[in-house]
Amino acid sequence: MTPPVVHKDEIRAPGRSEARATGALLMAGAGLVALSLVLPHPAGGHLIALIATACGMALTGLACWFLSARLPVAASQALLAGTVLVTGVLIWESGVAVGQYGTIFTWETLICAYFFDRRTAAFHLGWLLLVYAGALAAVESTAGYSPVTRWIFSAVSLTVVMLFINNLVARRNRADTRARQFFDLSQDMLCTMDTQGRCIEVNGAWERNLGFRRSEIQGKRLLDFTHPEDHAHATEEAIRVFAGGASDELDTRLMAKDGSWHWLRTSSVFEPEEELVYARSTDVTERKALAQEREALIEEVQSLARSDALTGLPNRRVLDEVLPREMARALRAGAPLCLAIIDIDHFKAYNDTHGHLAGDALLRDCAAAWDQQLRGEDTILRYGGEEFLIVLPACAADDATEIVERLRAATPDEQTCSAGLAMWRPGESVDDLVGRADQALYEAKENGRDQLVSASA
Repeated sequence: MTPPVVHKDEIRAPGRSEARATGALLMAGAGLVALSLVLPHPAGGHLIALIATACGMALTGLACWFLSARLPVAASQALLAGTVLVTGVLIWESGVAVGQYGTIFTWETLICAYFFDRRTAAFHLGWLLLVYAGALAAVESTAGYSPVTRWIFSAVSLTVVMLFINNLVARRNRADTRARQFFDLSQDMLCTMDTQGRCIEVNGAWERNLGFRRSEIQGKRLLDFTHPEDHAHATEEAIRVFAGGASDELDTRLMAKDGSWHWLRTSSVFEPEEELVYARSTDVTERKALAQEREALIEEVQSLARSDALTGLPNRRVLDEVLPREMARALRAGAPLCLAIIDIDHFKAYNDTHGHLAGDALLRDCAAAWDQQLRGEDTILRYGGEEFLIVLPACAADDATEIVERLRAATPDEQTCSAGLAMWRPGESVDDLVGRADQALYEAKENGRDQLVSASA
C-alpha cells in the first residue's frame, strides 16, 4: 500500500527505543542540573564543573537521540552505565548528598527495568548502588543522615522500583508471547504495515502460502510484490484506508517466492495513533481457479445446450432469442425481415440407401456449405431432422429469394432441397412467422420438391 500523507524513511531498527530512552535520560538529567542551579540551592558546590557536566550530558543525549537508529543495545547499556557514573560525579560536584540528582538514578532504574531482562537490570542496579556508595563517601554533607542510612534507603526504594517494573514488563511479555503464538498459528496471513506500506510484522502463514521467510518480507512494501495490473486498485484502496475507512475483501495478486502469482483477499484498517495498518489476507487462489472453472463449465454447458452436436450450428433454442431480437430491430429501423426453412429432399431415402453415417455426413456438409453462402448478419440453425431455418435481417423478399436460391445451388453431393420463405409482418408473432414459412415449405414439397415457395405477403 502507498500512503497519501505521512512519510517515514526507515523501519524502526532494533535498539532504537533503548537508545532514544537513554538520550532522553541524559537530556533530562542535564535539564535537572540546570534547574537546580537556577533555583535556590546550597552553596559550596563546584558551579563550573556542574555546568560543564550538564552540557556534556545534553550533547551526548542529543547525539544518542538522533543516532538512535544506528546504536546497538549494547551501546545503550554502556551509556546508561556511564550516566550512572556521571550522576555520581554530579553528587560529588554538588558537595551535598541531596535528592535532586538522585532522581536520575530513579529514571535510570526505570529504563533498565523496562527494557532489559531481570538479570541485566539487576547488574545495572548493582553498579548504580556501587557508584552511589562512592559518591556518599566522597561528599562532605549527607543532610543529617549517615551515608549508610541514606544508601540503604536508596537501595531499598530502587530495588522495589526495579522489581515492580520488571515484573510488569515480564507479565506483558508473557501476554505478548501468547498473542504471538496465536498470531503465528493463524491460517490467515496477518501483518502490520507502516505508513509507507512496508511490513513491520508478519506471521508464519506468509511463509506457508508464499514461501517467503519473515526476514524477506519485513521492511519490504507489499506493493513491490503486487501484480502490476493490480497496483492502481491497491493504491486507491490504500488511500481510502489512510483516510479512516476500512478495506474489506481487496483482491490482488502477489508473487510467491517461486514466481507464481497468488490471489490474496485482504481486509485492513489504519490505526492513526500507532501509524500502523493492520491487515489480514487469505490465499484465495484455489477458490478463484475453481470459480473460473465453474464459469467456464457453465459457459460450455450453455453453449452445448444452444448448439447442435452434429452440425455445430445453433439449435432451435437460439431461435427464441434471435428472432424476437431481429423483429424488434426491424420494427425500430423500419427494415424488412425474412425467414426461410430449408429441407433436404428425400433424406430418409438417402439414409436408407447410404446408411446413417452417410446421412450425418450429408447434414454436416449441407450446414457448412450453406453457412458459407450467408451474409455476416444472417443466422442459420438446425431446426430439426433435415430441416434448417435461416433468419435474414434487413433483407427484402427479392434479396431473400436470391440468397435462398444461392443456398439451394450450393447443396453438396448432387442433392436437392426445398425451401419456404416468409416476410415478417410488423406485429406478427414468432410462431405465426415460422408457421407461414413452414406452410410455404410444405407447398414446395407438394409441388414436386427442389424448389422455393414464398408465402404470401
